Amino acid sequence: MTSKATRNIQSVMQQAHGMMDTVKKNSKNPFFKSNYADINIVLETINPVCETLGLVVFQAPRIIDGNDVLYTKISLADNPSEFFEGELRLLLPSADMQKLGSAVTYARRYSLVTMFNLEQEDDDGQSASKHPTATQKRNIQINKAMDGLVEAHKTKDIEKATQIWEWATDNGHTQVQDKHIQLFGE
Repeated sequence: MTSKATRNIQSVMQQAHGMMDTVKKNSKNPFFKSNYADINIVLETINPVCETLGLVVFQAPRIIDGNDVLYTKISLADNPSEFFEGELRLLLPSADMQKLGSAVTYARRYSLVTMFNLEQEDDDGQSASKHPTATQKRNIQINKAMDGLVEAHKTKDIEKATQIWEWATDNGHTQVQDKHIQLFGE
């Protein structure tokens, strides 16, 4: 298990990426005749993982060098000095609060998708189900390991639990190791 002393933002963000599902495109843009993932779907994708891993996301509009920007900062809750940040220029066609609100929401969504390196489903759901992404494959393995631990706990199969622990250690799946500790102790 990764200790607090060795946690850094890069390794935690890499772990977060491996735990996040593909973002589902749930909204339609009639102007471009395309689908997109709205901010709520993006937040539903990242928030549980951020909570599990102790990541804090802060986003706010700012003015930098006379330009409207969205500032995003992602940090470790237990070590706020470990963070990364980014700024995305807000493009405003006119001085209108509704347009500003739309630009901020749009920028929040794009910043989070980019900073968490989220994969978005293609517009052909059939294609996505036939060809899972690397993240989806990894999530399937992690979920299978978690289910295996629960089953091993029910049947008191320490050997199986130990094999899952070793697999999780070899592959850097600390969430599986945490589940093992929760069920079987250290």
